Amino acid sequence: MTAQYRPGDGEDALWQAVAALEAAVSEMCRRVQPFPAFLGMTSIQAIELDPAPAPFPDLGCVVLTPDGEIAELDVTAIPGVVGVLEVDQVEEFRPLELPAEAQLMYLTEAVRVLAAEIARRTG
Repeated sequence: MTAQYRPGDGEDALWQAVAALEAAVSEMCRRVQPFPAFLGMTSIQAIELDPAPAPFPDLGCVVLTPDGEIAELDVTAIPGVVGVLEVDQVEEFRPLELPAEAQLMYLTEAVRVLAAEIARRTG
């Protein structure tokens, strides 16, 4: 006997896939320690995620954080103390609330880049 399709089943299946990939990404992040520095900045640990095609091209810099979260990174330059530092910066990770399809694209990209990083480290 075949299960009958109910409205919402497709969406539920997508969110189940998101949950499974989130768990895999979190586990992979635990294996990548120390987590890479973002663009060589020692103050930020994150990996840029740039899936093609980008599901939302108007988003800023989307990154994967060491705890496996996908967030938008905002780095703002602010004037520093005169004579000590010319410019300082403030980093903010803003969690993203994306539809399941976009989440899947970013999570798939996260798995790809994490697998490459793990392979690079293990030789």
